[in-house]
Amino acid sequence: MDHYLRFVNCVQALRRRVSALDIGLGGALGVAADPLPHQIATVRRVLADSHIRHLISDEVGLGKTVQALMIVNALRWQHSAHRTLVIAPDNLLAQWQEECWIRGHVMPAIAGSIGDGIQDELSPVTLARPRDLMTRPGQGARTISADPAVFDLLIVDEPQTMPRDALQAISQAADEFRQVLVLSATPRLGDPAWREPILRMIEPEAAALARMEGRSVADILQDREEATIADLDGSDSPEDRTQGFLKSGAARRIIRNGRSEWGEFLPQRRNHEVRLQPLTFERMRHEIAALVLADADPAEGIQGPAWTAARALQRSARAARTVLTELSTRGGSLAQLAEAARIKSLEDPGDSRLEALLDILSEQWCHDEDRAFIIVCGDNPTIDMLGAALPRYFPFLSDGISVLRRPAATDVEGVTNLREIQETLAPLLSGESRLLLVGDWVQAGLNLHHVAQGIIFFSLPWEIDGIDQLIGRVDRLGPTGDRKGSRRVIDIWRILIEGSQEAAIADTVAALGVFDAPLPPLSPSELAELQTVLGRAAIGRKAALSLAPLTGNGTGLPSRFKEADPFTNQQAADGFDQWRQRPCPAPAMLSERARPMDTPIRREERAIGAWLKAITASSDFDIGYRRDKVDDYGFQTIWYHGVGERGRAGDSPFALPCASRENWMSGHVPFIYRRADISAPPRKIVFTDDGERSGDGERSGRPLRFFDHGAELHDGLVAGYTAACFNGFGTAKPVVQTSVRLPEGHPARGIGPLVIISAAQIDPFPDGLLPPLWTPRAKEILETAPTDAQRRALSADRYALQALFHALQRKIRIAAPARLGRVGSWKARDGWQDLTVDQADLCLQPITTSTNNALAKGRTPLVPLEKHEVVNVIRSRQLAAITSQVEQHKASVLNSVRKELVGFALQASAHFQAEIRNRELALERRRQSPPEAGPVELWQGQVAALERSLEMARLNYSEATTFIRDIAGGSVLFGGIQPCTVLLALVTDE
Repeated sequence: MDHYLRFVNCVQALRRRVSALDIGLGGALGVAADPLPHQIATVRRVLADSHIRHLISDEVGLGKTVQALMIVNALRWQHSAHRTLVIAPDNLLAQWQEECWIRGHVMPAIAGSIGDGIQDELSPVTLARPRDLMTRPGQGARTISADPAVFDLLIVDEPQTMPRDALQAISQAADEFRQVLVLSATPRLGDPAWREPILRMIEPEAAALARMEGRSVADILQDREEATIADLDGSDSPEDRTQGFLKSGAARRIIRNGRSEWGEFLPQRRNHEVRLQPLTFERMRHEIAALVLADADPAEGIQGPAWTAARALQRSARAARTVLTELSTRGGSLAQLAEAARIKSLEDPGDSRLEALLDILSEQWCHDEDRAFIIVCGDNPTIDMLGAALPRYFPFLSDGISVLRRPAATDVEGVTNLREIQETLAPLLSGESRLLLVGDWVQAGLNLHHVAQGIIFFSLPWEIDGIDQLIGRVDRLGPTGDRKGSRRVIDIWRILIEGSQEAAIADTVAALGVFDAPLPPLSPSELAELQTVLGRAAIGRKAALSLAPLTGNGTGLPSRFKEADPFTNQQAADGFDQWRQRPCPAPAMLSERARPMDTPIRREERAIGAWLKAITASSDFDIGYRRDKVDDYGFQTIWYHGVGERGRAGDSPFALPCASRENWMSGHVPFIYRRADISAPPRKIVFTDDGERSGDGERSGRPLRFFDHGAELHDGLVAGYTAACFNGFGTAKPVVQTSVRLPEGHPARGIGPLVIISAAQIDPFPDGLLPPLWTPRAKEILETAPTDAQRRALSADRYALQALFHALQRKIRIAAPARLGRVGSWKARDGWQDLTVDQADLCLQPITTSTNNALAKGRTPLVPLEKHEVVNVIRSRQLAAITSQVEQHKASVLNSVRKELVGFALQASAHFQAEIRNRELALERRRQSPPEAGPVELWQGQVAALERSLEMARLNYSEATTFIRDIAGGSVLFGGIQPCTVLLALVTDE
């Protein structure tokens, strides 16, 4: 075994833990996404709050799902047994499933697909639809139970799109959850019918009081604000008002970000409208469409033969002729007009929009000849017409046009067509194609922003969500990198013919703001109402009047503390800039030189790459690079160090999660670690070998994992090497001595020749400092409960207190991140001298900075390099130095977190006081209402249960207050330090 590389790998594992607690925001930023300023601010705000019960109300397209996954990742990183229940509308379930795996390291369970209603005990995330929690006549039992004894966190996505009874049931179930996140771009907090269930989920104490007093939650929140303002007694102190907001503000747990506020980081839409006068036969077709729609009722929907015919009449002459031929057979004046239009289209098959399209393409390609565009054609005949016509004007398009048609509806064909879609997009991604022709459809979840940044509506869909989906395929969040100020622009052209039904629809959609910003999530009834408005506009050939845009910046919840909200956009921007400047926790062991504009995420990715090289060189594990057997996509694999080529597993220091030891073929794990390697569209599987087959003989891919904080593979390596560090290099063992041959160009040449290095993780709030779940007094209260139901309720109180302590741990770690302490000594002629930290880090960097990336390697010496008693003295001296560092660090940590602790204590106190008040009120009401009939013993038992509940609440308040006070006093922070030490003889070839 190479003890040097083993020690290096162990130190890097400790560094990865420090990284998670430092720039990784407690593991949150380990998800496979580039964080934006508002996302980092939201995640930090939620994780550092005393209670996770928040409404994230960002506008569409700002990444609410990613933010939720970041929070879930941090909670799982902090507590591996953490479980989340996500309730989402049917149309978002597939998106959640994909995002959980591709970005959040989790393959979620899905309610209803796990057999007999049994919940998957292995998955940390379970996905469910609203109806999965409901019991309705004739529909059998519910599929899953929203049980707070099983799940820690409840996420409710777009509740305003759910049936009202389902939302009421979900909000009721949320009462007992310890953590709740509500995601909604349009929470409709101005409407009491929708406001109350959402406020109940994020303000449970106020909601409980509202139910007892028969009032609204909004009224209780208003009273709470008034009481706090009275307590401030006219104080104008910004700090006092900020604390008032955090403790009592009605909007303290509501987070709202708009696209306009973060425009420099987001794609910008630039709209172009081309309006044309119709040709004679085009005007005739519009008149015919008006006659076809004369008896249509848009309130019944805009589907059916009449609407299909009217659509076709708006499009190419080729598409219209089929409809005109059919109409000419019906008889009457309509048939005569249709036949005349059909003949006219044969005599003059021109298209006014084609000339406009040619002008747009010519002008754009004059500025950028490589630019690609998506052209929305409406139907297959129009696709065929443009596919034949455009190469006549642009010869280079003869092999440069891709076509995407609507796939078949069956599930099997849908999978096939998804593969076909990827094959269609490949020439666009490679630059071989310049145009993508589509109908009025594109698959939700299909990302086309890598393909084109311009979309031209040659024909326009008549469904508002269809227009939104098409634009949304190119208006996507991409990698952050250095995007600030780059102003990525999405050009949107709509070519409209005056007097047409389609122009009226386009004008109505424009008035609703859908061309300017994404469509907010709408309930089926709201969507139907909008479609009725569009249908009436088409029938009247005139845009609907007095329409308000569908998006807005407000939440609709008034608050007197609004101006005291400390979570401003400026604060988020400043926090993001500070985060970008943070260096990676050392020793980072970067494999490439740092680039000035790199984000911490980029630097950490390169540090991971260097660590993987060191692991490979150590022969601890076999890490290779392979390409997908289908499309040549590159990725890495990890397995145990093999015996023979792809043979059985050899020796490795610990077991890898998710990897069997049988042989490489069956046991290896594919992964990527760079966000730039996430394909478009992101993939879930790769094909690593031609011989991989499923049980039925079909080719079978392997799950592709992302390697970062929160991933099973990553955290397994970190945990394994951390344990190996303490077991092999800890104070319980003699100091390991090893010779290290430094290659030419290694930065540690000139240091030494003998060095001793000790390293230790310095965490201000390690898990060992968390109070126990049950204290003696809490156990006494529990033991007096006579029923299982009462014991469950009392246990829930204790778990809630534990969640509060976890929140305090997160808050302190965010305010004062962990660090990795290093102390080094080298043997001079006159005795052992101190190394600088930078010198110690150079000794722990096996990879040279030269172009050949040669590695330093160690070997066990035949005789001891230094007497063990001397080494032990040096190690003791180094441990004392690290302990001194901890004491000095403790003072700075207390100074950093003292203000944070004051706010946390006020929030916790307000929570417990409200909880105790509610329980006192419930107890008093029960005491005052003895039964008029029935056994008095039942009433006495109910009173006793409420008394125990009140006693437990008071005990929790007391224990929480005492612990927070001890933290503020400095008597609890940090804890035992576990250093690891190695002695190195640095050998060079002279």
